[in-house]
Amino acid sequence: MLKRFLAQVTILVMLSGVSAAPALAQWVKDNKPTPKSAEEYYAERALVDASRITSGDGNAVVIQTDLDEANSRLDAARSTYQSLCENRELPKDQWARNCFELGNMYRRGLGVTQSHVEANALYNTACFEADNTDACMQLAYGQQTGTPVRTRPIKPDPEAARTTYAYACELDHQPACAGLGNMLYSGIGGKQDRRRGAQLMYDACESGYEWACTRLTEYGPLVKTDRY
Repeated sequence: MLKRFLAQVTILVMLSGVSAAPALAQWVKDNKPTPKSAEEYYAERALVDASRITSGDGNAVVIQTDLDEANSRLDAARSTYQSLCENRELPKDQWARNCFELGNMYRRGLGVTQSHVEANALYNTACFEADNTDACMQLAYGQQTGTPVRTRPIKPDPEAARTTYAYACELDHQPACAGLGNMLYSGIGGKQDRRRGAQLMYDACESGYEWACTRLTEYGPLVKTDRY
């Protein structure tokens, strides 16, 4: 049924004068990322250890000594990520992914006071200054949904989310293209463009991004409603 529906979308695209062939590159880019350093592996391990310590073995009671040790590991991870994030002598993709990881710690409140503002600032830097698509996606999602936390709630900003998705889509990141297509099709964050939205989601689905396929199916047949 999905194949038949995608064929209908192809007809829609052809009728609108846009090529049905995927106009975007593959989801996974050919250029290889900079290998992780020993410091990065250490930070990852510190996070895993902190989680293990605080969760116990299923039976043991977590005592204050355990919590102190866990906080020590979290602090080590934060310090490492921050140092690498701020080091612009590193390859761009390397410092950016550490900014992304540091942003995750702030977003989740791991070893730091939870701050979506700080997290979004780090995601923004990694996304727009270093083309880190993971950071772009996390930033766009937060912009679209907002953050209903008690201390400093952030209101949804769908216009900004559309801009962020569009930026990452230009980097050939298919999940971002699907997110942009969904907003275009629904008219969220700006002018509605059902044809282009359907095309973007179709291309993302064809590339193997299942979420886009699901959204297309949920929207139903598009040809009759979108050809004019």
